[in-house]
Amino acid sequence: MFQTLLNSIDSRQAKVGVIGLGYVGLPLIQAFVSAGYHTLGFDVDLSKVDQLLSGKSYISHISAEWISSSIAEETFVPTGDMNRLSEVDVILICVPTPLDSDRDPDLQYVIGTTRTIAQHLRCGQLIVLESTTYPGTTRDVMLPLLTATGKQLGEDFFLAYSPEREDPGNATFTARQIPKVVGGIDEQSCELAVTLYGSAV
Repeated sequence: MFQTLLNSIDSRQAKVGVIGLGYVGLPLIQAFVSAGYHTLGFDVDLSKVDQLLSGKSYISHISAEWISSSIAEETFVPTGDMNRLSEVDVILICVPTPLDSDRDPDLQYVIGTTRTIAQHLRCGQLIVLESTTYPGTTRDVMLPLLTATGKQLGEDFFLAYSPEREDPGNATFTARQIPKVVGGIDEQSCELAVTLYGSAV
């Protein structure tokens, strides 16, 4: 599984799925499309999906022209159908983590998304959390939900964390100028994630 997925990433044959098409997820889609990957973008907000399918952009630095051409070329397919998660080789999670009343990250969206992924998890997928959260979330919160499917880390799937770098309004540094930090639950997950991000961002 590991070598097959690594080869697929190296050759840009891996299909990349991004969950959450906001100010983090949509630029990430653009980066992977620009690097030569085919992508699926998932969002539960169907109004966003409809806007994108109509060739419209709701993010200032992503042009409507780029969206229209990427959809026409089928390098970017926006969808609200989570059943299609089984079609992708890599799943990047870019869902919100708002602060709760104690000013701790509210993980309801991360947990809900992980449960959805678990329902559609197939062997050979890499899952990466990008949402801003506290250390240990990937290992202590996500991993048990994924292994509850009976699939095993390192054999059936791979899991990593790479905090998003988008900083809206920062005129000094762009995402490309901020180092991309990647951590895997195991060595294979880390190698896959490093190879993936190294090829695109």
